[in-house]
This record gives sequence, structure tokens and C-alpha cells, in this order.
Amino acid sequence: MKYNIILKKLSLLLLSLTLMTSFVSCEEDDVTPEPNGVLTDDVRGTWVVDMYWDGDFYDHNTISTLNTGDNDADKIWIDDQGHGWGLLAKVNFDPNTLTFSATDADEHYYGVTVTINGSITKGGATTPSGETVDSIHFEVEFSDIPGEPWIYEGYKSTAKIEDYP
Repeated sequence: MKYNIILKKLSLLLLSLTLMTSFVSCEEDDVTPEPNGVLTDDVRGTWVVDMYWDGDFYDHNTISTLNTGDNDADKIWIDDQGHGWGLLAKVNFDPNTLTFSATDADEHYYGVTVTINGSITKGGATTPSGETVDSIHFEVEFSDIPGEPWIYEGYKSTAKIEDYP
């Protein structure tokens, strides 16, 4: 009987200690994330764009700008994720003017070449949800359809449902 009383008191003591430490360990810290070291972090991401083919509206969809595997400060990838004619190309990027371009660059979806000229404007667009974000505009000419330019223009995604196509 004494054994049961001692066991019961020990159990209550352990339960009390567990509860006290769980309340103490739930303290909130104000942590600032470390920079990720991606040199083109400011311009990479998802963009919501209108696409025009040879002057006519084609589609409203998303594209991506990505950093290179070598983390180059002067190059980015542009990927329309197959939503347009098929564009996945590495382009030269000027971080000072936020312009990008390529002449006869390899396009990696279909093995053609592309010529691209474009720019990003900080705070240059307003999303449907009302936020001010960066805008993007570029023109692409594919070697398999010369003289039929594709134009992509739009804004950086906020990831809000109302801002997606």
C-alpha cells in the first residue's frame, strides 16, 4: 500500500514537471532569417503574364525566372513552363538596370534558338488584389518561327489566389 502511494506521488511529480517544461519551451523568438546567398534573389520567382503571339493575345498564365546553378549574378533562366511556345533559356542579366537579353541562345524544351530582350521594373505593377509589385516585359523570337515575336508582360506573383490566372 505504501508502495502505491509513493508511486502515485512520483507519477504526479513527473506529470507536473512535464507540464511546466512544455509551457516554458513554447517561448516565441523573434528570429530574422539569414540571407540565402542567391545573387539574383531579388528577381527570381513566379510571374503572372499575358502572352501575345505575333501581336495577338495568346494566353494568361505563369512563368518563372530562376537563378543559375552556378549562382551567377549576371545570368538568369526564363521558363514559361510550356505555357507558350515553349521557352526555357539562360539569358544575360544586368542587375544594375534589371534588363536581360540573349541572342541565338539555346532553348531547352525544343532545341531551337531564341533571341530575347526584356526588363524588370521595381514596383511597376499593381496586382488584382491591389498590391504594388515588380513588373516584367520581354520579347522573344524563336528560330523555328522567325518574324513571329512572342511578347510576355505581367507582374511578380504574390501567391494570393485572386492574383493568379
